[in-house]
Amino acid sequence: SYAGEDYERILLRAFLALSNMMHDGGDAESYSLQLDEKQRDIYAAATERLGEEKIQQYPLVPVGYYLRGLLREATFHDYDEAATNYERVCELYPDVRSFAWDLHRARTSVHSQPGKGVLYIFALVGRGPQKIAVSERPTSDALLIADRIISAAGPYKLPPTIAPIQVPAIQTTSTPIERMLVSVDRNSIGPTEVIADIEGMAIGAYQLDHPHILARAVARRVVKKATIVVAKDTMHTDPLVSLAMDAAGVAWEATEAADTRSWSLLPRSIQVLRVEVPVGTHLIALRPLQNNRPIGAEAVQRVEIRNGSNTFVLGYFPDDRLVGKLSVSQPK
Repeated sequence: SYAGEDYERILLRAFLALSNMMHDGGDAESYSLQLDEKQRDIYAAATERLGEEKIQQYPLVPVGYYLRGLLREATFHDYDEAATNYERVCELYPDVRSFAWDLHRARTSVHSQPGKGVLYIFALVGRGPQKIAVSERPTSDALLIADRIISAAGPYKLPPTIAPIQVPAIQTTSTPIERMLVSVDRNSIGPTEVIADIEGMAIGAYQLDHPHILARAVARRVVKKATIVVAKDTMHTDPLVSLAMDAAGVAWEATEAADTRSWSLLPRSIQVLRVEVPVGTHLIALRPLQNNRPIGAEAVQRVEIRNGSNTFVLGYFPDDRLVGKLSVSQPK
């Protein structure tokens, strides 16, 4: 069974939280907590595997903290909890001004002014990373790790040379869009901001774990070779049987292939924009941006804004056009 890459297991909880928010939202905070718990577990395991020095570069996303922040802020009294979550968002994505403003608002202001509500646009933008098989020659770091794996597995030895092996690699897909331009009643509000860089997570984690990926592939090949040798020595086979076992061993090694399974429908990033809007029905429009210039088709949806409440709009833009239609959260 496919357990999923680290970034896929984290994002599973993010999509559960977003999906729940589009309905009653009763479990969205629980899913966001599970997201961060899974992220901490993965980070701890990576720390043990990679060491304290390299782990500082491990990619983390603040989407769980952001979702809890907006949910706590909407209570109109849990502003301290909202600010704590927004602080973590700003630590992970320090260069985004709108997130800094979220933190400032939670510390000094209120969720929304009387007669207004808050509209959150969540956009799934671009096409996410895929895995492909590549042939690579093991590096010295990979061979050192493989030697430790082989020694722990049994009485095996690492050969002096290793032929190139098949391993998975991350492949990114060029996408014409970068962000979404949001308009309310034909008035431009601004672009969405990345709250979860899925492509960056996949590439960053892969680059850090690359020596271990190579090492595991080397270890599997060595153990397969050694298994055939031990079987031949144990059975004291005649030359013809020995030749047949060698052929079987070659065929067995040939089955060693890179695991390129991945979730092919992931977006490149999850993006968000927050805007305070007067109560009533408004026309919301989203249009893809490339180099800060609008391209492609505009997606529109009428949205009812309620006093003092959050309203969520969700859309998927793998390229310059919306897939399906914009989803609007159901009122509680």
